[in-house]
Amino acid sequence: MATELDIERKAGDEGDRKYCWQCDFVTRMHMTKCIVCGAPLYDKPKHKRITQPQSNLPSDDKAKRPNKKTTVLLSFLLFAGAVSAAIALISPWKRATEPVASPGPANIEVLGDTFLGYSTLWDQDFQKKLKDAEITIGYADELDQETRSQKLSSGEVDFMVTTINQLFETPNTGKIVAMWDWTRGADRLVLNNKQFPQVTTIQGLNRAATQAAQQGELLSIIFAGNTPSEYLSILLADKSPDFALEKFNIIRVDDSSTAWQRFQNPKPGENIVAGIFWEPYVTQANRAGYIPSLSSAHVQRSIVDVVVASPQVLKEHPGKVQEFVKAYYEHISRRAIDKTAWRQQFENLGGLTASESLNFLQGVYFFDANCANHWMNGPTKLLRQRLNYTKQVLYGSGRLTATPNNVDQLYDGRFVAELATSDAAASCPALQSTAKPAPTPKPAPASSTPQQTEAKATTTTQTTIAIQFEVGAAQLNDQAKKSLDQVLDTANPDDTVRITATFADASSARALALLKSRATAVEQYVVDKLPTASVQTTLNSGGSESPNIRVSIGKGFTP
Repeated sequence: MATELDIERKAGDEGDRKYCWQCDFVTRMHMTKCIVCGAPLYDKPKHKRITQPQSNLPSDDKAKRPNKKTTVLLSFLLFAGAVSAAIALISPWKRATEPVASPGPANIEVLGDTFLGYSTLWDQDFQKKLKDAEITIGYADELDQETRSQKLSSGEVDFMVTTINQLFETPNTGKIVAMWDWTRGADRLVLNNKQFPQVTTIQGLNRAATQAAQQGELLSIIFAGNTPSEYLSILLADKSPDFALEKFNIIRVDDSSTAWQRFQNPKPGENIVAGIFWEPYVTQANRAGYIPSLSSAHVQRSIVDVVVASPQVLKEHPGKVQEFVKAYYEHISRRAIDKTAWRQQFENLGGLTASESLNFLQGVYFFDANCANHWMNGPTKLLRQRLNYTKQVLYGSGRLTATPNNVDQLYDGRFVAELATSDAAASCPALQSTAKPAPTPKPAPASSTPQQTEAKATTTTQTTIAIQFEVGAAQLNDQAKKSLDQVLDTANPDDTVRITATFADASSARALALLKSRATAVEQYVVDKLPTASVQTTLNSGGSESPNIRVSIGKGFTP
């Protein structure tokens, strides 16, 4: 596989940042309110003009002339401003070089990154819940996974949120103490159909890469290196024969936000045909007219986020760990009943619309205490299974040269067990296929000839239905799910499911984005119901035909 080590520390253009005029907080997250003081965020920094004292004041105005203390204060302010500007130029895109705390002294420090699913850590409702438990949290982005692990191992921070593959790729001495989420579409391969109009499907991506290689060049795929995006690329390459990493030049950058900016504005000579992003950048790509393709929904329960505690806090302050885990799952429990507050959280902190927030919620499952307990302490030890699977994938792909023999040492399930009321599998969303087993073939009639029997075996059979959505909505309603269930329940595990989204040539950009969101919602539902089936999603122009989505199930489809 051709690779390019391209880990960058730069922010990009100033327009990528948000500024708080109240407390000088700077971030690259697409938020509308400051997480430090709650004030609005603006696209440009606040410029304050300081009028210099005039030297030609009249003698009778001496009382108005600045005294020595005022002059010293002004000089200090000017110096502080210069230092602040220099810091901003050095690292303008980070939320902070040190964890950003809620009001009051922080007594736990947490590291994460720009994934929207982590935004609960700086959500005001969650921080209020922590304050009720006499906990204040200091949170910061640390985009370098190795640095994040080192700070946790040294006790510089108490917790970090990360994916389970990072426990092997950037090892630390902490332990998993809570399950955070698994993504079902929130991490996704996005096609650059604007620069490459012929690339509208995964098959089209494969053809474009093959043709470019025959002409002596490689097209590029960009993603955040050493992150869930890179791990997802390995899983998708193993899952889909049309996604072969060796056909591409791999561009690795520091974060998904950087990958998204570079995807839109490549450097000279770069032919970026696709990128892998996490939310909110998947939604932004969809909104901008790019085509989403394979996602974490195609490799279920593989992109799993967890909370890891440092060895120091586990040894010296286990009560603090228990209170933090308890506060988190109580917060999740309340949000699971009515997801309005969750939707509003992602709108405010991710810059999404209400519809986009609901799509994001469909693409990620947040663990509650009982499901986490099933993973960590249940009879099937699902976390142990996923850790063993992950290390095998990383070792088999050459990412690891050695693996731990006992993955049980990587987690501590006692804190979750203290809170849960069950460890049953029913506590978690079902991923089992609802497809009925293939019926036993009936004996052929005596009058059938071998040639006739062979012809029947190769005949294309399929069932097609149209999916109806509410006006302006991209979420499946009960009727749409019922229609899908009726046809999915008749499918065989090895059937092919084709999702065809057709749009009119005169469709507006907004209508096209809505159609893509609807196709994604259908795809995620189908993948959850039929995890072993082959799912093909295509976007077609239908001339004057009204936008619609049809689902076909059967055998004999042509690629």
